[in-house]
Amino acid sequence: MKKIIKVTGYLILCFLLIGVGVYLYIFREQQINILLIPNEFTYCGKQIYGNNADYKEIVSWLNNNKNGWVTSYVSFIPKQTYKSASFQVNILDNAVVVAYKTDYGYPQFIKRTDHRMSKKCIKQLTTK
Repeated sequence: MKKIIKVTGYLILCFLLIGVGVYLYIFREQQINILLIPNEFTYCGKQIYGNNADYKEIVSWLNNNKNGWVTSYVSFIPKQTYKSASFQVNILDNAVVVAYKTDYGYPQFIKRTDHRMSKKCIKQLTTK
């Protein structure tokens, strides 16, 4: 009987350690791959690229904030989005969500922050 309790205790401990390890691996801080940022986005219903101020703003922000992202499995309502075929940025009130295509799928990352980016597109969409 003592042997069964001991084995059961070790199994529970092993599963608990594996669970904690998986949790820490999945929700670790990560760096987004800024090399995948496209040359143009669709933003506010128009194509923006290169010398466009809106394009410069989002690319500059992503370059300066490439660290500290966490994998997210939650779907977020699109607010102010920068879209391309393989890269999407969703600007929320207190967070930024980035998703992009890789060889392994379409991972999504979130960074909760006071981003201070303009909300011009949101204003345009709500006034129509």
